[in-house]
Amino acid sequence: MHHSVCLAFAGNQLRIQTESTLVVELAQFLFGHHLQNECDEFCPAIEVVFATDGGFQLMVDGQLVAIALNEDELPVVLMQLAQRQLVFGESRCAMLHAALLIRNGCGFLLPAAAGSGKTTLAAWLLGHGFDLVSDELSAASENGDLDGFTRPLNIKRGSEYLVNSFDWMGAPLSRSRRSNGVTLVPWERCAPSKLTAKVILCPSYDDNASFNVEALSRGRCATELLGSLLNARNLPKHGLTLVSRLAGSCPSYRVAYSRLEDVSIWLEELHGFHNIS
Repeated sequence: MHHSVCLAFAGNQLRIQTESTLVVELAQFLFGHHLQNECDEFCPAIEVVFATDGGFQLMVDGQLVAIALNEDELPVVLMQLAQRQLVFGESRCAMLHAALLIRNGCGFLLPAAAGSGKTTLAAWLLGHGFDLVSDELSAASENGDLDGFTRPLNIKRGSEYLVNSFDWMGAPLSRSRRSNGVTLVPWERCAPSKLTAKVILCPSYDDNASFNVEALSRGRCATELLGSLLNARNLPKHGLTLVSRLAGSCPSYRVAYSRLEDVSIWLEELHGFHNIS
């Protein structure tokens, strides 16, 4: 039986086609917040088919992109490929490698390179009054609205022991799945699709770092955002106008830390939040 699953993000659509009910269920787990009833006829498609020698093959517009994936490998590969396809053709929004959290109706954007600890920091802040929008892919529109691609938190091996110690992660961890050494932890999205940026926070984790906060000028913040921009080649002026506008919309900081609690305490003091951890 042929199945077609449609998802949408930041005005873009993607169809996942398969004959496997396992893939349909997996799509619900990975992309449930972004599923819709149907896609445009000509939107891009990922086809997940059974490989002749076992496992799964992934094809994009008829081109083979992954072969012989087993059930352990499939979730992470499918998630990464779907994100790539949603970013690949986007020419209106700045698609950023950035986490996005919400508190008091405002967005907190965390642009950072892979391995900087932004997912672990996001998981920590979820127990300190913040809600999740995305831990990896966020979009900024021409008018400055923010949205995030909500998927399970991707907890790498090096962070598992720490995240497992967070009391508020107990129930989500009980519903998690493992794929390629990554723990995929579902979290309910409690956010609108259009957010205003309150703070741009560029996190930098280091085991030996003393806690340090540096306020960024608009130009330096724009440079940080450009470093996280995934679709620069598709945007006018390579996205400079979009990220400059975003950089000027709110305060921005670079934060170096070794203790997660230092970041949450600083945010409480900065914005006068009542700690509800």
